[in-house]
Amino acid sequence: MTKAVIFDLDGTLYRGNRAIDGAIGLLSYLEDAGIKTLVLTNAATKSRKGIASKLMDMGFAIKSSQTYPGSYLLAKYISQNYRGKRVYVIGEAGIYEELENEGISIDEENPQIVAVGLDRKFTYEKMSRAHVAITKGAAFIASNPDQTYPVENGSLPGCGAIAASIECASGKKAYYVGKPNPLALEIIKKEHKLKNEDILIVGDRIDTDILFAKNCNVKSALVLSGTAKKEEVKDIKPDMILNSVANLRLDLL
Repeated sequence: MTKAVIFDLDGTLYRGNRAIDGAIGLLSYLEDAGIKTLVLTNAATKSRKGIASKLMDMGFAIKSSQTYPGSYLLAKYISQNYRGKRVYVIGEAGIYEELENEGISIDEENPQIVAVGLDRKFTYEKMSRAHVAITKGAAFIASNPDQTYPVENGSLPGCGAIAASIECASGKKAYYVGKPNPLALEIIKKEHKLKNEDILIVGDRIDTDILFAKNCNVKSALVLSGTAKKEEVKDIKPDMILNSVANLRLDLL
């Protein structure tokens, strides 16, 4: 029996700033049935609090403790593995907020870690700072490898595109904390006392959401409301394919 459904955000529960039709009602339906609803996104521009606020503004009933953005995963990973190390951030408010919550220091001059998320004000100077720090030995950690992210009328370059430019310059590969890395599920299971068999992953990307589920050995549902097309399902197969989250029912869990 499924005890928790973990949803992706962009392309799954909303697109741009508009909720997917039926998504708000679905989460209430699941919660009323006693099924925990959580959200997991590779996006790192917002903190847990910021993600919850955005969802509530759209009409979703959700708390920050139910949200797992890339910013939180970055901060948790650094806190657990690099305690006391100083960080140079390429990213937006969410990463700074979550690093502060973990008591992690920011240092633009002599960092020991370079942390990268989506940065819509990314510049050559920022890339250069990251390059210099990494070539001097700083750890290179990024939110996610997503080349793009969906918006209302298409897509825009994602964190993966920014990290790739730094990888190209430095010759070093980033460690990506987001999907499809199983790290996020380990954090979620610990915080919510869940087991693999309790969980269903729902997302719109085969190369992150569905691969993440496969890497974690949990059930998955691909929705066609975002990035993926049905004909693209080949080697990495979800347990079910739905037009949108509105088609998810208790009998499918």
